[in-house]
Amino acid sequence: MTASAALEGGPAARTERAFPALDGLRALAATAVVLTHAAFATGDHTSSAAGRVLAHLDVGVPVFFVLAGFLLSRPFLLAGAEGRPAPRAVPYLWRRALRILPAYWITVAAALLLLPGNDGAGPATWVRHLLLVQVYDDGGFAAGLTHTWSLCTEVAFYLVLPLAAGGLVRLGRRDPRRPWPVLAALGGAALLGLAWLVAVWTAQRTFVPTDLWLPAFSGWFAGGVALAALTVADPGWRPVRVVRELAGSLGTCWAGAAVLFWIACTPVAGPLGLAAPSAGQAVTRSLLYGGVAVLLVAPLVLGEQRGRVRAALSGRTARLLGEVSYGLFLVHVVLLTGGYDLTGTPVFTGPLVLVAPATWLAGVGVAWLLYVLVERPLRRFRHAADGVALSRRRRSGGSGRTEATATDSAATPSA
Repeated sequence: MTASAALEGGPAARTERAFPALDGLRALAATAVVLTHAAFATGDHTSSAAGRVLAHLDVGVPVFFVLAGFLLSRPFLLAGAEGRPAPRAVPYLWRRALRILPAYWITVAAALLLLPGNDGAGPATWVRHLLLVQVYDDGGFAAGLTHTWSLCTEVAFYLVLPLAAGGLVRLGRRDPRRPWPVLAALGGAALLGLAWLVAVWTAQRTFVPTDLWLPAFSGWFAGGVALAALTVADPGWRPVRVVRELAGSLGTCWAGAAVLFWIACTPVAGPLGLAAPSAGQAVTRSLLYGGVAVLLVAPLVLGEQRGRVRAALSGRTARLLGEVSYGLFLVHVVLLTGGYDLTGTPVFTGPLVLVAPATWLAGVGVAWLLYVLVERPLRRFRHAADGVALSRRRRSGGSGRTEATATDSAATPSA
């Protein structure tokens, strides 16, 4: 998940606190995205071994998507496994919007007002980007905002999740602690996503980026949801035992992720740069990236929560960087583009050893300001929609026990 749920409270925040090492992993994923964009700007996406690694550090994006699938779906699946009412959609969507949109809107305004490449941006450009619909037409992306495609896709997942999770809970209702139907449905969603990629890359190309729409990444989100389903399933169920045994070895999982990443850096996963891949290459890349992300996340949610690596990923510094990683993701391309404009440096030039650290440090600084001045103060409004869910449930004859009261009771004061 691009943005930590810790500030927004609710079930997702409770899940995040139960798996603290995910903060550090989120920070590493954001750093990988910064590095690959800095390397693109400096012209270091080359065919050399180092260039190929730098070009494929966008593997941080599938890590975001797997985290989103895991953290946001688990409260729904856990409620189904325990026979409790599912989290209510209105409070869930309100908290996500409050967490995501204010900092994003500030970033869009900064890019459109300050970057020379956006001089003359009209109302349509503002509306498209503010509403996160820039991937659904042929209008392209404003300068400094090209990376926001992934946020558009992630927000689409947020919107469909309550309905999709409800369907998964109903599928597994017969035996919720042994969710074979749920895992089968998630496998089907992943296959449909691969079919979408084949259709997109074999059809006549248009300027509408359909390869960036949610169906193209359903397998990555499904991987996170599958991990969530396994964490709430019967620990004695054989599939859970097998996966937990594998996930118990962080070194094995991460070595597997490294092997898959190395393969993804070869031409089998497609060309470098902005050249279009074949359908087969697009499918291969999706499978490899999804495998990397799942293998990175699995030992942090299914393995024992101890060890030096897990301790480092859940330490104070990692938690702080994880909290501001959303802001870092938002602003780093704006800063990178603005830095090139301000210094008059031609694109695809410049020393990566200077550009990348400068972009990361400036990004963390601005992200911290956004966190302190915008994101953290807004947390006071995170329960504003709980009353809507409560009144609706009372009118429908329910117990009035909303997702906030049902799942926040164990939350710490920092939620």
